[in-house]
Amino acid sequence: MSETDGLRYGLMVNPGHNRVYFESSKAMARAELEIACRCFETPCGDFRPLEVEGIHLLSFRAGRPLSEPDLLLLSRLSFVFAIFHLEARGNDFALLPIRKRRTGVMNDDVGTILKYSGKTNELFTRMMMNVGLLSGRFAKESGISLLDPVAGKGTTLFEAAMSGWNAYGVEIGEKAVHEMSVFFRKYLETGKYKHVMTQERISGEGRRFRSEMTRFEYSVSKEAQKAGAKQILCMVEGDSQYADQYFRREQFHLIVGDLPYGVQHGSHSQTVSPSLTRNPRELVKACLPAWLEVLKPGGTLVLAWNQFVLDRDSFASVFRIKGLTVLSDPPYDGFLHRVDQAINRDMIVVRKN
Repeated sequence: MSETDGLRYGLMVNPGHNRVYFESSKAMARAELEIACRCFETPCGDFRPLEVEGIHLLSFRAGRPLSEPDLLLLSRLSFVFAIFHLEARGNDFALLPIRKRRTGVMNDDVGTILKYSGKTNELFTRMMMNVGLLSGRFAKESGISLLDPVAGKGTTLFEAAMSGWNAYGVEIGEKAVHEMSVFFRKYLETGKYKHVMTQERISGEGRRFRSEMTRFEYSVSKEAQKAGAKQILCMVEGDSQYADQYFRREQFHLIVGDLPYGVQHGSHSQTVSPSLTRNPRELVKACLPAWLEVLKPGGTLVLAWNQFVLDRDSFASVFRIKGLTVLSDPPYDGFLHRVDQAINRDMIVVRKN
């Protein structure tokens, strides 16, 4: 696409990204945008930063005006705060605002109200979800089901719920699951969402594990309720290596998780001696067979981890040994960023063939 072809668009980056990740947010935003544009109906390219009257934008050129499906995809990107058509005027541009499309079915406060130490930033969580969906076979499908196998107190599940997806999680900490359940039930009640909450105990053959499942079925509007349309948010208090015992085979379109940093987690049998690990490689090796069993062919696995603990090539080898496709070429190498002095976080995207 030449310099004079098509139309130029500009995106104002969400200030939440800048506060958290500073300069690295720009590289991550560009990477997410490039991945999204591969799914657009309109050919796009020439991605570059641009400053107009002191306003910093991430810009790109489109071969023709963006279609409505393209604008919907663009509007759901984690970093997009505002969208402009850039009209050339001499050596500068005029900013012509484009209405950002509504992509959520619930208010975005569902992912921000619950605060706790170690919580993954909601915008980064949304970025992981977007990259995963756009990198698999189901980018333009509805009825998406997501699994977070290291769910904590449910940030990923709440972001998925806001997007209209069915959300499932596994978390080994009893307290975290309880706090998630109390919060979401209160949220649904306060918002007057029609819902049903159920809990059940589940166990494996020979009592290999004992777990408890908390499940919410809810309608996001009166119209959805009348039509009988329901969403699901479900959390299992248990060990992620038994995910294939909790859920159906090939149930999920994508698996998204922010692996714990410097804390024990994961491979913990409740009937044998506890075996917790701080190493993301060991955690994933123990759980990967179960995760792949519940992931659909063409689905994606997106994990964030601390590169100070495990380098990217070593982590990627865990997936390649299983015959999975690790997406590592640009722009998939653009998500490394410093969270704090002890955490250099990166994201790996893996596709099940």
